Amino acid sequence: MRDAGDEGIVSAAGHEGVGTPSVLEGAPPGARAGSEEGTYLASVTIPLGSLQPEAVLASPPSGVRGFWQSGTHWIAHAGAVAEIHARNRGTSAAGGASVFEGVLREARRHYEEPWIFDLDGEARRPRFHGGFAFDATNREGGADEADFWEPFPAARFTLPAFEVEADREGARLTLTRRFDAATPRDRAIDELRRRADRTRSALLGLERTGATPGAVPAATALEEPVRGGAWRRGIERILAEIARGSVRKVVLARPLDVTLAEVPDSASVLAALRASNPLAHTVLLQFSRDRYLLGAAPELIGALRGRRFRTMAVAGSTPRGADPESDEWLGRQLLSSRKNRVEHEIVVEDIVEQLSGSGVTVGPVPEPSLLRLPRIQHLRSELEATVREGTHVLDLIRALHPTAAVCGHPRETARRILAEEEAVSRGWYAGPVGWFDETGAGEFAPALRSAVGRGPLLRLYAGAGIVEGSRPRAEWDETRVKFQTMLQALGVARVP
Repeated sequence: MRDAGDEGIVSAAGHEGVGTPSVLEGAPPGARAGSEEGTYLASVTIPLGSLQPEAVLASPPSGVRGFWQSGTHWIAHAGAVAEIHARNRGTSAAGGASVFEGVLREARRHYEEPWIFDLDGEARRPRFHGGFAFDATNREGGADEADFWEPFPAARFTLPAFEVEADREGARLTLTRRFDAATPRDRAIDELRRRADRTRSALLGLERTGATPGAVPAATALEEPVRGGAWRRGIERILAEIARGSVRKVVLARPLDVTLAEVPDSASVLAALRASNPLAHTVLLQFSRDRYLLGAAPELIGALRGRRFRTMAVAGSTPRGADPESDEWLGRQLLSSRKNRVEHEIVVEDIVEQLSGSGVTVGPVPEPSLLRLPRIQHLRSELEATVREGTHVLDLIRALHPTAAVCGHPRETARRILAEEEAVSRGWYAGPVGWFDETGAGEFAPALRSAVGRGPLLRLYAGAGIVEGSRPRAEWDETRVKFQTMLQALGVARVP
């Protein structure tokens, strides 16, 4: 284990055979999960043909695993050959930036380790998967809150032992292991090939039988940690700050606790989320058997491929209609609403401002269009930029987070108000979650429409953008609609 300096970034070799799903479990002979010194990494990539994510997710839950989907592209991963773990440090905005820098520094160090590949196959290193807290510099919550977010520090990323990636060209499996330096290179590759073949057979067998995750246990209780009176007082304070001109927008969030009859398989909840939210950016990050984060975000903070960077502004919302006519009417009202257009424009301006401050020129800003989700519709503007050669996606995510869509504007004033007004810690809610690879490419979404699981208890979060003209009851109702994304996956029809 190695400490990387004042930021509290700790990096360690992972545990390849610990906590992986059954078809992906077990380290081959010669593999080792210990100190990086005196070892090397080896990877083998093989094609899987056509494969649905349910086949990968159908195995019993245990330990470190995760999932990411954006459009037709998805990645499932399990186990860890290395991990980056950032403790909360500092009380300034610079402290938050240093967490991103520390993660990037440690990731590069791991990618520079001695590494061998199957010369007869594809030379592919796995990605780092994980995320960041909403505010790495914020104060810790109470004992109960700290327990909720204990596996989710300021930042946490894993380099997986097993990674299955699929897109329109098919699916691929990459296995990675750490071997003692004394292990012959050809022996290491042969062992990984055999393991990869066995894993492929198991996955394709699950695909043929149509295996899927089990059912989500029934909900037994719902509880609101924040009551309506506290919500109203928070919004009234924010509106007073807006009237004084100290802030233009603040995104106030509240939690909702759902208790299930037993500890769920996180993959079961994920499968339900995916089925009902095909347009969302879906994520699962699980660091132990019963501690996990799930989300189905309607937006990306950013996606980088080569020099092309994509981001989007999503702000301003209204419910879906009960029939096509009312749905169209609500959409037209949203597009013409001054309050919602102002809220949306604040987010667009913030994105352009933050990227420009990092030397990135954003292309033409389009007029907002409607993003229609199953229960809510938003105003959305998709933005693109061409970045300098060698730019890493974390450089851009660091510049953008937290956007005005999840925090407010001006950023630091909104942050301060949230720290004072939100009685329950956000943890990773609205923080950046996603992946990056050795080239610096990657994708990150805010952890929205999300829940953090602790045994049979899941804490859901939803927020509303408060601007001039906001009304406490209407914003409360907006969070009720947003909760419904996760509540539907949990089989809960009633919303407080």
